[in-house]
Amino acid sequence: MLIQILLVLFFALNLALIWAPEFWKKFGWYRYPGAVMMAGLPLIAVFFTQPRFELDYFWWPIAGLFAIAGGLALIGWAYSTRGQFCLPACLPARLPDGGPYALVRHPVYLGLIFVFVGWWWLWAAVYAFYFGMFSLAAIWVQAYLEEKLLLEKNFGGKFAEYRRQTGMFWIK
Repeated sequence: MLIQILLVLFFALNLALIWAPEFWKKFGWYRYPGAVMMAGLPLIAVFFTQPRFELDYFWWPIAGLFAIAGGLALIGWAYSTRGQFCLPACLPARLPDGGPYALVRHPVYLGLIFVFVGWWWLWAAVYAFYFGMFSLAAIWVQAYLEEKLLLEKNFGGKFAEYRRQTGMFWIK
């Protein structure tokens, strides 16, 4: 359990460091390693010793594989539509509004959520699931901060109209 608590703290610290380049330019190098850790920490949590859920149905791992595949497909679609690889807490060159961005404002984060949930269903690890609940809340905070600190400030009324038409993670 202690390792899971440390992973949660490291995940929270990592998200804070991802935002460091917005305030201190010398931390710009951290965006890439921070993005890798943001995606990787919830995935490695299942490999530490912990109790496992007793899943009653055989289809939980199958549903997990479908969720992982759907999440990866959504992430790929979002990046191919955007035409630019943009890490967490970065300002896109233009406000994306095509492809999956026409449906939700944060399809990459939604894809990550599908991958994480599918991964936890596949492994049925109890502590990793609890860590997952924290990481899902942290991803929501990350998306909210991106909207408030980057997108609203730089795209103004255009972003406000886009926000009225699309949901943050779910289709309106």
